Amino acid sequence: MNVRKIAYRVLRKFEKGKRFPTEEVKSALSRMEKRERAFFKELVWGVMRKQVYVDWLLNEYLKNPAVPPAIRIALRMGVYQILFMDSVPNYAAVAESVKLVENARFRKLVNAILRRISKEGFKEPDEVHVRFSHPRWIYRELLKWGENAAKVIMKDHSKPLPTVLRVNTLKISKEELLKMLQNEGVDPRPTKHSPFGIVVKYNGDLSELSVIREGLATVQGESSQIVTMILDPKPESRILDMTSGMGGKATHIAEYTKDRADILAIDDFAEKIDVLRENAKRLGISSIKTLVANSRELSGILNEEFDYILLDAPCTSLGTARKNPDVLLTTRPNKPKDMKVVQRDLLEQARKLLKKGGKMVYSICTFTKDESTNLMKEFLGERRDMKVIDIRRNLEYIGVDYIWDGFGALLIPDGDVLTEFYIATLEKK
Repeated sequence: MNVRKIAYRVLRKFEKGKRFPTEEVKSALSRMEKRERAFFKELVWGVMRKQVYVDWLLNEYLKNPAVPPAIRIALRMGVYQILFMDSVPNYAAVAESVKLVENARFRKLVNAILRRISKEGFKEPDEVHVRFSHPRWIYRELLKWGENAAKVIMKDHSKPLPTVLRVNTLKISKEELLKMLQNEGVDPRPTKHSPFGIVVKYNGDLSELSVIREGLATVQGESSQIVTMILDPKPESRILDMTSGMGGKATHIAEYTKDRADILAIDDFAEKIDVLRENAKRLGISSIKTLVANSRELSGILNEEFDYILLDAPCTSLGTARKNPDVLLTTRPNKPKDMKVVQRDLLEQARKLLKKGGKMVYSICTFTKDESTNLMKEFLGERRDMKVIDIRRNLEYIGVDYIWDGFGALLIPDGDVLTEFYIATLEKK
């Protein structure tokens, strides 16, 4: 199997459609051996992570930067292998990249450029956003949290994100699960902050693991696990998960409340609700009811109030860049303002459905000010029946670094598996 050629085809599709071809990648990975799979993932995701820097470098060498997209992708792949993949000899990176190009004239160009780069090596750009391979507008967004935070987050985005599992405490203890995973040869270790998380090294299909098949664990990032801990819902309470998706947080809430709460999980995509139901069944959870509905219209559908509401809102998802580096390349600069409109509507629906004295968590896997500080300032300025709950001690108790903006906290990556998340907790007076 020619893994480089498959990677080249995937990157060309991404470049053309500005959307990651998920299904094609899944299909390709299913046909690969373990070593091929690791190489493919490093090459495809690595090229996307370093694209801003690599394009800057290529433009330093190209007399005419306006080369056809197919040629630029072959050049990107070659540069990435030369500069960032120690396992690939430079001569192989050059030769294999040239083979991807059909046009003889462009083959000579690719060969000449890559040979020069292989001799001269890495060049340090002057501009910070290029050095960290981020679009300029995203760097400017991050600077609103301070230069140090911006650099920490951008540096963190340069690394692949290991898989994190969440132990199903309804069925097994964390210690027992660690032993089982050791027997499956995935080199597990506990997460630093969440008591429910386990980091594993595994390049295969996760559904093959017995702990997944048997419902002893599920895949969920550490930052997402912390959201449920901040909500801190109690058994026998009424809980609403407003934009549940495939139920990662809803199932965690069920486990957290010992499957003794009354949980309603809502999403406007029936396919996601179907996956949620399957996951709940696999995990042995019976406390979740589901509804397919538009959460921006919920107060006109539901005639009840809730003790706890989780609003894990749709957002620009820039905080998922370690797992999905394509998000940095495809997100438009005006998207945060567009998402803010949606998030504002959802917050208003949550306010109407929350009991007096009830608790609500607003969380997003991104860092733009429009979707966090600016949104909360506007919302709380207009809705005097809502007040902020200070969560700083909660985060300090579990050793999480954060930036507090007066309304909520932006979780700062720690170099391990914690990714940036904005979390604000509100109470209805």
